[in-house]
Amino acid sequence: MNKTQRFKEYIKSEYDIDYVGIAKASALDSEPQYHRPQDVLPGAKTIVVLVRRIVDGAIQSLFRTYENKQTAAQSSYAAYASNNAANFMLVDATVNIAGDIEEDFGAVAVPLPFNIQQSTLPEKYLGAIWSDPYGQGLPIDIFKAAWAAGLGEFGWNNRFMTPQDGPRVLVSAILTTMDFDTDEPYSGPKLCDPEKCGICAKICPTQAIKEAAKQISINGASQKVSDLNINSCNIAEMAMRKQFMGRVPVPDQILGNEATDEEFIEAFKKKPMDPLHVDHYPRYMCDRCLVYCPVGNWKERFRDTNQSSFDPDTGKFDENVKKYGTLNNM
Repeated sequence: MNKTQRFKEYIKSEYDIDYVGIAKASALDSEPQYHRPQDVLPGAKTIVVLVRRIVDGAIQSLFRTYENKQTAAQSSYAAYASNNAANFMLVDATVNIAGDIEEDFGAVAVPLPFNIQQSTLPEKYLGAIWSDPYGQGLPIDIFKAAWAAGLGEFGWNNRFMTPQDGPRVLVSAILTTMDFDTDEPYSGPKLCDPEKCGICAKICPTQAIKEAAKQISINGASQKVSDLNINSCNIAEMAMRKQFMGRVPVPDQILGNEATDEEFIEAFKKKPMDPLHVDHYPRYMCDRCLVYCPVGNWKERFRDTNQSSFDPDTGKFDENVKKYGTLNNM
């Protein structure tokens, strides 16, 4: 076992990380200015990518909210899948592994911000990380880094997904001058086929996941994803009207499913403060396209175990499900 393999195994065992990949820093050289590895860390050679799966129990708690109107169940998803514990554990692991690289190898290591941690000084507004990584001012698109590190690829909904768990994962990364052995971009079986599936687009309550495609690429790989309407996605994700309020009451701020950047920014300014959330404003954590995506043995894990009444083969819920409405606005 060489140095890189030993380091990966050390990360998995010491920090409880499920998947570790290492990408060439040059894989992201085609990114926009200021978001390329060399812009963030001169002399960067590799990106260490850390992936932790979201536990199935936290995922199914959101099914209770959607399928049984048990809104209180959403708290488990918020705390352990979206907002608090799971992210903070990954934040802690990321900064400590960066410290290990500097202490053990004498290299420079930059722990990269992600998800809720990039919430203090947005360049535009606080959007969902997968829908607008550079609008938030993130230095590096860590989902592309995970793709370059061979850990998976993007789904049609613009979410990064692994073969084992689909998009139900949390991802962080460390940019470093350390010259580790690197993995190649993911080239395994295609994980997402929107022509055969399309569940994410059908279940989106604001029709943000469009039929039109856009091309995304890294040095060495490219694929097509939906030309996602970022603002439409965030209307649901950020609870911009009562339909999406979850446990915390919110006013109607954007009534339609689309909004200009200016309209969204003005609506966001009017959001009430909320001490229950790390971001300090009410969020709904829509995440339908994440929790109902069939990639990652979803049917065996959730349908066959009676955790969900959704049938991915038919794209329908059982008749006895007390939904909020139709498939794309429940």
